[in-house]
Amino acid sequence: MNPFVPAITEALRDLSDAENAHWMRNYMREQYPFLGVKKPERHEVFQALYKQYGSSEDWYEVSTELFAMPEREFQYVAMDYVIKAKKSWDDRVPALCEQWIGEESWWDVVDNVAPKILGPYFLQFPAERDFWIQRWMNSGNFWLQRVCLVFSLGYKEKTDTVLLAKTIQALSSSKEFFIQKAIGWALRQYARTDPQWVLDFVGNNALAPLSKREALKHL
Repeated sequence: MNPFVPAITEALRDLSDAENAHWMRNYMREQYPFLGVKKPERHEVFQALYKQYGSSEDWYEVSTELFAMPEREFQYVAMDYVIKAKKSWDDRVPALCEQWIGEESWWDVVDNVAPKILGPYFLQFPAERDFWIQRWMNSGNFWLQRVCLVFSLGYKEKTDTVLLAKTIQALSSSKEFFIQKAIGWALRQYARTDPQWVLDFVGNNALAPLSKREALKHL
């Protein structure tokens, strides 16, 4: 076992706060247990211990072990560990992210995994993108479909607008809140790069009111 795992486990448990945990569970609709460690404290501990014990080569084993722990903070740390190991990524990344989303589906995991792990991964390994996007679009799992909408949030001028348009059009009739919101989010983000493209797209496509409102929020 990498010493990072017991070290981060002990450190976060020492920082646990029952009151914080109560409000964190409440915010997440009582779906997950929390230690009550807020993000700044968790990030500080993570950075210090990664510097001491972390390694990009063991990202798969360490992150898998951490993500299996019950408290949500360990799942956040698992994702942070993978992000740190970008130089050592291989073709296990998409399958691992798919597994995590399937096991612990909620927006906090999806919205971390998609733009911070899968987005950079598909830029690093572009030949794999279409296989996984098609797989997730066909899955019927709206969390995996949300990934297809938001993985490229940080792409700016590298955004594949053909793929973005095709994905939005395929999901535009969805009644699912998290899909409608993601459509608007993806368009709003790309509007920072090409506002005219977004205005034209919204004007020429039937979108849910929520999606349209989010897309045009800053235009």
